[in-house]
Amino acid sequence: MQHQAYDIFLEAGQSNAEGSGIGPVTTEYVPNERILYLRPSVDVQVVNNWLEINYDDVPFIYEIAAERPSGDDTVGDFALTFAEEYIRSGRLAEGRKVLIIRAAIGGTGFTRKHWGMEDPLYKKMIELTDFALAQNPENRLMGFLWHQGEHDADNFMPPEEYRSLMSALVDSVKARYDKTLPFICGGFANEWVQSCPEKGEPIMQVLRELAAAQNGAYVETADLPSNNQTVHNNDVIHFSRESLHKLGRRYFEAYQQLTR
Repeated sequence: MQHQAYDIFLEAGQSNAEGSGIGPVTTEYVPNERILYLRPSVDVQVVNNWLEINYDDVPFIYEIAAERPSGDDTVGDFALTFAEEYIRSGRLAEGRKVLIIRAAIGGTGFTRKHWGMEDPLYKKMIELTDFALAQNPENRLMGFLWHQGEHDADNFMPPEEYRSLMSALVDSVKARYDKTLPFICGGFANEWVQSCPEKGEPIMQVLRELAAAQNGAYVETADLPSNNQTVHNNDVIHFSRESLHKLGRRYFEAYQQLTR
């Protein structure tokens, strides 16, 4: 029996892609059956100051996409408002649904061997994408949504090293699936960048230049508040939930421009 046909978007990177934004929003995201997640079961722990990532050997999980609870808070995900705009624009054909591949994990990068092509997060991202595409010959990978770089900036990775590793990652994804696959990335929370411009600015500039070279787009974020600016919790590195909602819409605007 053939499975549901999906327009698939790959969402990868670290915590601002996984979603760490809290606080009030102008409009609540309402889950619906046209937008789903595909995700692995994973256990993430900090062991001796090292992020230990253990993927469970169980089937991947399909579920209605929703913002997740975290204690007393609700945590946002920019891919949700991206998907809403994708449907609202009329791009989703009748009978199809949106599938968001959830490959992001907070606190990850290239510095500590998470996202290189021999590293676990890259391999699991490819496994998830291959699995999703194999379920129905009508499934289509429509875009690659990436948000990451704070980890490597914070670990003083030289910008040219980051450029080389990110270029290899994007090149490999496009070579495997579609050389014209739209790639979209974005800037960091401005409050954090202003606290360490010597670290954040060079990596953001690499992402701007990489996007321009990759049939891609870079989304500016300097006006999007952090959690700290919204709920005053000293978290300057993560966008607030309202900012993540806006970020998803900006990613879609960039996608529209790339795919006109």
